[in-house]
Amino acid sequence: MLVLAEPVNDLVRERWERAKKLGLQREADGYPVGTSTAELHERRERLDDVLREERELLEPISARLASGPLVAIVADPEGVILSAHADRHFVDPSARVRLVEGARWDEETRGTNAIGTALVEGRAVAVVGSAHYELRNRELFCYATPVRDAYGDVVAVIDVTGPMARHDAAIGLAVQAAGVALERALRGIAYGDVRSGALAAIERLVHRSAGPSMLIEASGAARVVNAAARSALMLPNDGNLTCERLFGISFDVLVTTAAGRGGMRFETRSGAWKLTIDPVAGTGSRTLALLVHFEPERRSSSTLHAAASTAVPRTREAPELAAIMGLDAAVLEAKERAERFARTALPVLLLAETGTGKELFARAVHAVSDRRARTFVAINCGSLSPELIASEMFGYAPGSFTGAARAGSEGRIGAAHGGTLFLDEIAEMPAALQASLLRVLDSGMYQRVGETRDRHADFRLICATCRDLPSLVEAGTFRGDLFYRIQGACVTIPALRDRTDTVWLAERLLETLSPSAPRLADDAARYVAEHGWPGNVRELKSAMAHAVALAAGEPWVRREHLPRPLTSTRLVRSAGPMTKKRIVRDAIEATLGSCAGNVSEAARRLGVGRGTIYRAVKGLKAE
Repeated sequence: MLVLAEPVNDLVRERWERAKKLGLQREADGYPVGTSTAELHERRERLDDVLREERELLEPISARLASGPLVAIVADPEGVILSAHADRHFVDPSARVRLVEGARWDEETRGTNAIGTALVEGRAVAVVGSAHYELRNRELFCYATPVRDAYGDVVAVIDVTGPMARHDAAIGLAVQAAGVALERALRGIAYGDVRSGALAAIERLVHRSAGPSMLIEASGAARVVNAAARSALMLPNDGNLTCERLFGISFDVLVTTAAGRGGMRFETRSGAWKLTIDPVAGTGSRTLALLVHFEPERRSSSTLHAAASTAVPRTREAPELAAIMGLDAAVLEAKERAERFARTALPVLLLAETGTGKELFARAVHAVSDRRARTFVAINCGSLSPELIASEMFGYAPGSFTGAARAGSEGRIGAAHGGTLFLDEIAEMPAALQASLLRVLDSGMYQRVGETRDRHADFRLICATCRDLPSLVEAGTFRGDLFYRIQGACVTIPALRDRTDTVWLAERLLETLSPSAPRLADDAARYVAEHGWPGNVRELKSAMAHAVALAAGEPWVRREHLPRPLTSTRLVRSAGPMTKKRIVRDAIEATLGSCAGNVSEAARRLGVGRGTIYRAVKGLKAE
């Protein structure tokens, strides 16, 4: 759908706000440095397939080009113009706007413009007249659409630009038609790399299949669906059928689920089905598409729950969150809250123990947000020493300390610009760094280590902790103003020992770990249900991998296949005075033993930071 931008629209104001946060000026008179001839040549080589189809892809707009002073542009995914075809009557305002090959037109360089905005928003856009951020572009109209390859990745942008006097909304439709034609050509090329005529052969196979069948491509689109599938599965005929809409999971998750087993179970309103899934290998190690065949499955009511384990369509849940497995009410609530908060600008605070899937939730929030096209950057505040965390987060200037990279470093905050920054174990952040982070959150400004020049960063913040932050604020070890800044939206992820679906989850993990998909025997299921799982889902996954290795293809996983509890190996120490240091050391050592060496769990039980545990362990090793 084409989005027409008007200066008075909230959409345009939102786009301009992005440009303002980047520090761009509307009255800019200079131009960003373009690419060199050598770099432009390299960029064209990377998009050889796109440019090879260039003449044909411009066919839908060739008549328009001939009738007026217009310029047709092909840009790469970074907004660099690779090709510009202008009508001979087009008086190129390039002296003012730089609509030339090698020029950069991403939003970070030129603010709101059709090429850059189409890349950021991932859809066709129109930027007309004064909707442009730069005032010098307000006499132009621009229509652009992103072009995706067979894997769903944006590989180019098609744009047509002209003077406002020749503005015609029909040009936008022609641009979109050209984009569709190019995507179709790129699909053909991708299948041709597999085997000549492969796409046509696969389409015939799907349509001639007696049973329900479909071809799902890496972009997630169900590209070919036969009549039997539409009828038997009661599918909509709106042309927007996707992997997420049908199964409730992404294409990548479907590939992983089908790997090795070649099938899964699926339920719809029309009944239960057994799926046979055959991958179509693409270039490298990527899967180009999946051929899916449906067979009706008859099951008793006692087996219905187990069979519904892999793919139950959940049309109201984002596919990224659907990939987080769970039937427990607390898990479902956490996923629902995460999805709602993801669509806002609020910072998100995840309250959870280690091993519960905090980063998985954080990545899902990023994937659902309007920043999903940009970078997701994660940093564990408890894994870095106080000396390193400042330079790791904020970056550093060249030569700012011994061992610093010659070119310096942009740091995690710089890398997260425009995207999402995930700070795990935020409670372990040193006090001095807390003040610096607060400044970034309030103003967007920060300085690299060893540098006095202010830099700007705009990012979505997600934090996670297993500590009681209000108590830390009260104790004075965590800044109160920072706490109130990051607690915009809280999501509590339950520990595995508090969940009601542990056995269900264990069997789902077995399905992903083994081609034979073994089931849990009664004694193994009882152990899984009764064990405390201090390492949470991470420990459960490790235990299932251990069981799969020992079961060696057997249909059942028994208790003997699961890990045995580790026995204590504490050394007997010589008697001595019970000093405070020794009492603390012994308490930490005993707690670590009861937690099977899980540092985060030991820290949670003792109410101390992970750094305290690591220092104690270092002291024990020294002894």
